[in-house]
This record gives sequence, C-alpha cells and structure tokens, in this order.
Amino acid sequence: MQMGIQGQKDVGPAISAEEQARVTRAARQVVAYANFLRWTANFKRDEVLRHPRHERVMLLSPMQSGRFSFALEGDTLYVGVQPFEAAWAACMPFQAAYVSDRLYLSVEGVSFMDARMPPLSLGIFVDESSKRALMARAKFVRFVHVSVRDGYVIDVGEPCGEPVEMRPGDVVQQLQQTQQAKVQQQDMGRFF
Repeated sequence: MQMGIQGQKDVGPAISAEEQARVTRAARQVVAYANFLRWTANFKRDEVLRHPRHERVMLLSPMQSGRFSFALEGDTLYVGVQPFEAAWAACMPFQAAYVSDRLYLSVEGVSFMDARMPPLSLGIFVDESSKRALMARAKFVRFVHVSVRDGYVIDVGEPCGEPVEMRPGDVVQQLQQTQQAKVQQQDMGRFF
C-alpha cells in the first residue's frame, strides 16, 4: 500500500490485470484512431470509402494504398510504413488480418470510459491477385519502418507495432458472424 498525505494509507480501488490491459489498449486505440483521422484528412474525401457490405470497413484508395510496401519472409508478411503512416499503424491494436480482394487489417471495438470505440477494418488495395495469393500464405503481418525515394524503398528499418495474426476468410463475413454471435449471446443472457 502507498502512503498518502500525512502518513495515511491510500486505499483506492484495485484494478484487475484484465481491466488494466483493456484501459491500456483503449488508450492506444484512441491515439491511433486520432492519428488515422489526421492522416485521412490529408487526402480527398473520396480517397477513403466505406465498404459497400459493411459500414465499419474502410477501403483505402489505390493512391493511399501505394504508400505501403510489402515483403514476404518466411511466414510473416511485412508491410512497409513510411513515417506519416507509422504514426497510426504502429500503435493501432490490430487483432487480425485477412486477404481476399485486398489486405484487410481489423481492430475490435473497445469500451473506454462511458463510451465505446467501434471496431474498424482497413482495406489496403493490392493490384494483383498473384500478390494477394502470396500474402494469404503468411501467418502473421508485421509493420516495418521504410524510407522511400522516387517511389522505391531505399531503406528498411525496424519493425513497429505488434505482429497481427493472419486469418482465413473474408473480413466482412467475419465481422457479420461476430456481430451475430454477440446478439445471440445477449439474447441468451436475458433468459438467465
């Protein structure tokens, strides 16, 4: 116990490790969302579009997607991020990646204070199906700092952020299944 003013014991509420992890993740997510919004404000309005089948999936335009680079090494897909993208990508607590018509990175929603930050999935355009097929073989996605000059990667730096698990399937179907499971769980909870 810590000693407070005039030697009194400071008896505050104990916070579980699970709750501390949730608050830490929520704090990172707030910063990442704010930096992502700041990043998107530098592009035309139609450069980030909602997926036609799910409102929480944002599709980056080919121009924005061109700011990312890719390399596959072993079972890890490295996604190169320049400093401007690293500001949000390195701290976004992505939980899963999917490859279908694009590379999708997903972060789950989280409760924060008296509000809830919604889930978000980002679709990075990849121009060739053969590239997407190679990407889909990876087990993990990892961001890495890169320097680019005249459209070419000239330097690869250190990894940033945590590895993200690659999952099979379509991100929209996964989000819909997760939402249906939550609704069913809430419905079952009403009976008990």
